[in-house]
Amino acid sequence: MTTPSSEALRAADTATTATGLRTADDSGLVATPYPEPRLSWSLASDRPGVLQHAYEIQVAAGRSFTGAVSSGEVESDVVTDQPWPAAPLRSREVRHWRVRVRTDVGWTAWSKPARVEAALLDDMDWTARPVHVPSDRGRTSPGPVPLLRREFDLPAEPVSARLYVTSLGVHRTAVNGRPVSDDLLEPGWTSYPNRLLYATYDVTGLLSPGRNALSAAVGDGWYRGHLTWHKNRDVYGDTSALLAQLEVTLADGSTVTVATDDQWRGGYGDLFAADLYDGCERDLRHEPHGWRLAGFDDRAWERAAASPLPAGLTQRAHPPVRVVQVVRPEVRTLPDGTIAVDAGENITGWLRLRAGGPAGSTLTVRHAEVLDGDGRLLTSILRGARATDRYTLSGGGAELEPEFTFHGFRYAEIEASPGVTVERVEVAVVASDLRRIGEFHCSDERVNALYANVVRSQRGNFLAVPTDCPQRDERLGWTGDIMAFAPTACATFDSRSFLDSWLTDLAIEQRADGAVPLVIPDVDLGELPPMELPFAGTAAGWGDAATVVPTALFEAYGHRSLLGRHYPAMRAWVEFTADRLDEDGTWSGNAQLGDWLDPAAPPEDPARATTDSAYVATVFVAHSARLLADAARELGHADDADRYGELHRRTAEAAWRKWGDHARTTQTGCALALEFGVVPAAERVAVGEALAALVRAHDGRIATGFLGTPFVLPALTGTGHLAEAYRLLLNTECPGWLYQVERGATTMWERWDAIRPDGSIDTEKAGTMLSFNHYAYGAVAAWLYRSVAGLRAAAPGYRVIEIAPRPGSTLTSARAAIATPYGTASVAWSVDGGTLTVHADLPPGTTGRFLPPEGWESAQPLMDLGSGRHRLRLHA
Repeated sequence: MTTPSSEALRAADTATTATGLRTADDSGLVATPYPEPRLSWSLASDRPGVLQHAYEIQVAAGRSFTGAVSSGEVESDVVTDQPWPAAPLRSREVRHWRVRVRTDVGWTAWSKPARVEAALLDDMDWTARPVHVPSDRGRTSPGPVPLLRREFDLPAEPVSARLYVTSLGVHRTAVNGRPVSDDLLEPGWTSYPNRLLYATYDVTGLLSPGRNALSAAVGDGWYRGHLTWHKNRDVYGDTSALLAQLEVTLADGSTVTVATDDQWRGGYGDLFAADLYDGCERDLRHEPHGWRLAGFDDRAWERAAASPLPAGLTQRAHPPVRVVQVVRPEVRTLPDGTIAVDAGENITGWLRLRAGGPAGSTLTVRHAEVLDGDGRLLTSILRGARATDRYTLSGGGAELEPEFTFHGFRYAEIEASPGVTVERVEVAVVASDLRRIGEFHCSDERVNALYANVVRSQRGNFLAVPTDCPQRDERLGWTGDIMAFAPTACATFDSRSFLDSWLTDLAIEQRADGAVPLVIPDVDLGELPPMELPFAGTAAGWGDAATVVPTALFEAYGHRSLLGRHYPAMRAWVEFTADRLDEDGTWSGNAQLGDWLDPAAPPEDPARATTDSAYVATVFVAHSARLLADAARELGHADDADRYGELHRRTAEAAWRKWGDHARTTQTGCALALEFGVVPAAERVAVGEALAALVRAHDGRIATGFLGTPFVLPALTGTGHLAEAYRLLLNTECPGWLYQVERGATTMWERWDAIRPDGSIDTEKAGTMLSFNHYAYGAVAAWLYRSVAGLRAAAPGYRVIEIAPRPGSTLTSARAAIATPYGTASVAWSVDGGTLTVHADLPPGTTGRFLPPEGWESAQPLMDLGSGRHRLRLHA
């Protein structure tokens, strides 16, 4: 970083402002769970070449900043994850903060202030206790959804009101009949015995002087609903419950607190059942009209029973699940009267209906991702998930949609009893509401369709936790899937707080010896279909999510504190694997999943890949050791950096010594060796050529599974075999990415050949492990961003940006944009004859470097880039 002149230290930078002030809390809630929130901002400027050299933060009780606490002048060129400079927040406390920065020109003006409010930071702040309906305790099968309510008086106008609320199960809470938010399936899914999230809502506008009512329905959710293909119930408890604490400040200065206790009343209503896998059953004839409003007669309802405060209460810091899109589907009536619905794309969510009919008439909605040979729903691959919503009408018209469930589907069928009319059908798309930050487009519409499929699969599977699939009786936080997909996830949606939360549960669930369970949150998997083989509960490539995901988050968002928070889990996993190395330095023990779903593996045994699973396990040990060494170096742990750097070297040498000849024979073997630093430098060129030759020998068909696929295109590109990389990308034969597109895929498939070339679906050999919405193979999008468009982070958080487009094959243009922590960075290139034109836009506070593609010469000197817009022309 250049040193500013003495004049710059005194001058003002009137062209630059600090903007976008934010904390590490992305929840969108009124409060934060962090007593010392980490602070970030961005820069906006009318001039190019802007660099931050220092900053000053002020924190004060009021917006006038009288008596503010200052950080003083802090030398830093980083705009993310800066420490809180004041005393820690106390529960409910409100502070304001602002920042100014010193650039290469001088000091900016102070930013507009940002408000921060603390949530309940200590268990002592809770007077509420979880309450449940006594008759609901111990239920071992899906049944009616409990309803809970309490009325109270406010003697004066409310001027401020906060509702702190969560549940054992999933809740829908209202004040005076109005929902407190549009959040769904709250509080999501965490390691419930150790960490239960709550939300803080500003409900001031929902209250009024006089009589008021606070109410909630509490569904089973993940807490006690069905989980895994064994359809286990009551995994976390046999009773759902509500925990709510409403704190109201009145205009006369008095306060009123309404907390869940044994004064609440509980009963049941029109929700006869609601299960994540099976769906929702609702009978509108049993709706207790007005139960959410003051004045409802609940004397026949049971008095609620209270239980102790749960452990690990903390406010959610990541975005909630919401309806993120509404789609108008194609609707037609089949000859038998069934209404067939086609959403046009594979989605996660449900149908919204407007229907009418006589009392007692019914509508049944079933869901599936694909159709069978007769054009009807193929539901066998849902396994034990019924994925069915059923409604009984009370007479007249009604707006219908399910609660406390979700479905993965493109197609649905509505069966209605005589006399029922369906007036409107909509598709509600549901996901964790992460901010979209990445875009990609190129001249080949097939590749654009592939990219759109990747985006849909991430959206559909980032629901409370990063799941493997949203449709069958699984929907679990498989570690191997997110390990493969994390770099793509972090470039497409702002996944920082979402994956930070999931990693928090990973550390909680990590075993004492450092082993990482196959799924997070950890639930008993028993035997794994379709192999029916017991596993040791962890596997290479899956457990490596402990190192790969924090690394991907740090590279994408630059939060060093996040890296430090997850460093112990990273270290524990690497120590676990190191302890299991044989005398020859390789990992041959433990049942491994290996290069799962290698297209050459038998359909009934997807772990039997062409690449030796012990080789795969050993090189992942080396890979994680290197990632850990890099993290240690970043965090200032010099001894660990040396120790794990040496572990990487030893393990890489052992793997190559034992399997070097074998690794050259498979795409996964070569790709992992090249990308994980396993290949000796003297042999790197030869192994790169071996990989390229394998691609050519397979006529451009992919030959990798879950663990090899993320690395094969980068390995080809990194060894100068761009033509073979494009050949893999653009291949339309099975197996291949564009084969799926050619077969009409709108999301990524679990198996490369989920639909065979003749259009049939192999449910005999593949069994029921056949998902059409699995994001792992969508890892290809990281290569689209980084190599096809040429936009990648060269320093954490995109503080330095590498512009390195790699035109190839038949593509004539490509562009990508990513909303980085500094602002939006973009690159666009086009080829016209023998001229390559590149446009790059770097946000203020960043620098860049341009790496021209091989075979192109620049008409102007190539140089490092400052922030602002750049146009480069090169000639073949």
